[in-house]
Amino acid sequence: MSKVVSNSAKNWSGRQKACKYLNEAALCNALEMAKELISVINKVPVTVFLWRPEKYWPAEFVSENITKFGYTVEEFTSGKIMYGNIVHPDDLERVERELLRRIEEDYVDFSQEYRILTKSGEVRWVDERTFIEADENGIVKYLKGIVLDITERKRKEKLLYIQRDLGIALSTSSSLNETLEKLLDSCLQIDEINAGGIYLIDEETGDMKLAIHHGFSPNFVEHASYYNGNSPNTKLVMIGQPVYKQHIDLLLTSRDDALRHENLRATAIIPVKSEKKVIAAFYLASSLEFEIPDSVRTVIETIATQFGVFISHIRLEEKLKECRKKNKS
Repeated sequence: MSKVVSNSAKNWSGRQKACKYLNEAALCNALEMAKELISVINKVPVTVFLWRPEKYWPAEFVSENITKFGYTVEEFTSGKIMYGNIVHPDDLERVERELLRRIEEDYVDFSQEYRILTKSGEVRWVDERTFIEADENGIVKYLKGIVLDITERKRKEKLLYIQRDLGIALSTSSSLNETLEKLLDSCLQIDEINAGGIYLIDEETGDMKLAIHHGFSPNFVEHASYYNGNSPNTKLVMIGQPVYKQHIDLLLTSRDDALRHENLRATAIIPVKSEKKVIAAFYLASSLEFEIPDSVRTVIETIATQFGVFISHIRLEEKLKECRKKNKS
């Protein structure tokens, strides 16, 4: 009898060891799979979150792509920063409201676009898809979020809207002054541009005069509101090609030295042509950016072309009016 018991004990011990081995193997496999999954998550161009459904959404997990926004994983998982802390203040209430509404309506997942702030204070647009994890009683346990940076897409959309709205506005413009205001306003809607002016070329003298401006200091307006036809500044415009430079690189004469301390970085000089003749110029500047992006260059050059077409149309109408007067007389 004792021998049977002894054998049974050995078998039980063997099964325990086998089960322990299998459990450890399963755990190792699970950990390996988890590592592989995290590795894949970190390689895709999104940031993945696992949030607790509490105020400002503290994070249980965040993928390493959070570094693209200037933060570290530990800042979120330690509770030092919560996701709600980086949502743009103007969007936070809407984001909270949308989440609560979707939970109340028993949504499993939904998407929304909003702005976040990087650690350096830069504003980025994101498209976030939220998956709502609830138990059998409908109590939300976790929120899973996939956050995609769509800043470039939003920028291109905005530039297209600016061009479209300007085209509509120009079609209803009745005067040159009104048109200049609409043109400059359109340029200043571009995120990278926060100062600008439009110069008109005098047809008789070739002099260049600042007709409208916004965002420049009184010092700039005083010293850069007029250039005669023989000045290097006017000659640069009359070449007829767009110029993109640092503000400091456009101080061409001793007179321009007064503008040396302007709080301007990137600048753009865009000649406006009517029937191949330069008749105006945009001077656009940024105190934020050191370079005007290619997508913005395309838009402001298109706006300049629209202005040239408008001027050609106005001049054609003036000629027709003169002809009619002559015919009547």
